[in-house]
Amino acid sequence: MNILSTSSINSLISSYKLSERYKTIQPLESRKSRFSNLSDTWNGLSSKLTSFKSILSNLKDTSSTNTFSSKSVDLSNEDYFTASATSSASLSSYEVEVKQLAQSDVVMSDTKTATDASGLSAGTYTFQVSSGSFDQNLDITVAGTENQKELMELVADAINNATDSNVTASVFAPKNGEAKLSVVAKDSGEDNAITIKDVTGSALDSIGLNFTSRTLASGSDGGYTHTLTDLNAKLTLNGVDVERSSNVIDDLISGVTLSLKKSMDEGVPKVNVTIKNNIESIKSDIKDFIKKFNDAYTYVKNNSKSTKDGDRGVFVGNNSARALTQAFATTAYEKVDGLDDGKISYLSEIGINFSSENGLSITDDDKLDDALKNKPDQVSDLFSSENGIASKLYDTVDRYIGNDGVITSLTDSYDKSVTYLKERITSKEKQIDKGAATLRHEYESLQNQLAILLQANQDYQSMGGLLS
Repeated sequence: MNILSTSSINSLISSYKLSERYKTIQPLESRKSRFSNLSDTWNGLSSKLTSFKSILSNLKDTSSTNTFSSKSVDLSNEDYFTASATSSASLSSYEVEVKQLAQSDVVMSDTKTATDASGLSAGTYTFQVSSGSFDQNLDITVAGTENQKELMELVADAINNATDSNVTASVFAPKNGEAKLSVVAKDSGEDNAITIKDVTGSALDSIGLNFTSRTLASGSDGGYTHTLTDLNAKLTLNGVDVERSSNVIDDLISGVTLSLKKSMDEGVPKVNVTIKNNIESIKSDIKDFIKKFNDAYTYVKNNSKSTKDGDRGVFVGNNSARALTQAFATTAYEKVDGLDDGKISYLSEIGINFSSENGLSITDDDKLDDALKNKPDQVSDLFSSENGIASKLYDTVDRYIGNDGVITSLTDSYDKSVTYLKERITSKEKQIDKGAATLRHEYESLQNQLAILLQANQDYQSMGGLLS
């Protein structure tokens, strides 16, 4: 190596920095990595527990709308209506026959030749439109030159631009060169029947849309397309006649909504409506509970093991992690206290068993279905009573992920250690850089002195002497 070269000094400095980093920074980096890993692993557990807490909150709910009160509706024929039930619905059955669907009221003007003069003189004309809670007098301003189509468009615009209008209006052409105005109620039923008539002037009368009584449309003559009795939905419930203004009926059977699709022909059997416990929905929540229980439980278990290669899991020897798995296990297989004798008190009694290695699993699907079908209240108490499984696990989880919980305290401590070690590493790196700069200066000084000596020796030799 040429000791006078810049590369030789760079090599010496690199060796110095590498040696110093190995002695002072590498131990700090190892500690920082360990604390970062601890923080990340505990935060990973926090995420799983937060997800678990959400389903626990549902399962421990004791209100009338809790998971175990979920209801569903079975229909013997789904061609004529659909049905849904809330938790408040009673377990019961009914017979329903749909006789008529609710319709929106429609009223139309006479069919006019579009280009014929309207016959109105210039001025402001007022007419009344009402449907349901909407009832307004509307004005149009006429220039006196409008044809029939243009006058209809003025009326339609006034209706469509009215605030909170419960009707819509449009002009169409039954045949080329014709014009006809249609006014349609936005909501169905007799309660929303349309009233439309002139108040001042004869704007509506001139297009055949001024009705003081319910006249049915016929041919090109204007009028209503339905009788009043055609507007309501009509059905029978257990043989009792029922009418509603809408095809969506939520006030007939408590907690049940019927959505009518079409009427039933004569002789079609009545539809059997059966309200039952929604086993599939409840079972889905229980499966979600099992999955999220296992996600958290096995996460801690897997991080509490050492590998054959000697790698220690992050939670090995950690009392907080050990206490969590013990609480999960104990709650999963022990009897729930406070329940009446003879009632379901163990998860195993509904076909769910616990394994210390893998957590919970459904080992008897039929037993679970039977309990949900025939003893839903007991299953609910198993989870949501004061000492129920969901209630106890919720409290356990909350102690770990609450604002002042175990995980928050631990990760705050780890994160502070990481921050401190980062600062130490930065400080050590500055010290090493400073030492390297000093060392470089010393090497360069020695290099300069050596260069002077070598040059002096060379000069001396050129004069025939020797430098001893």
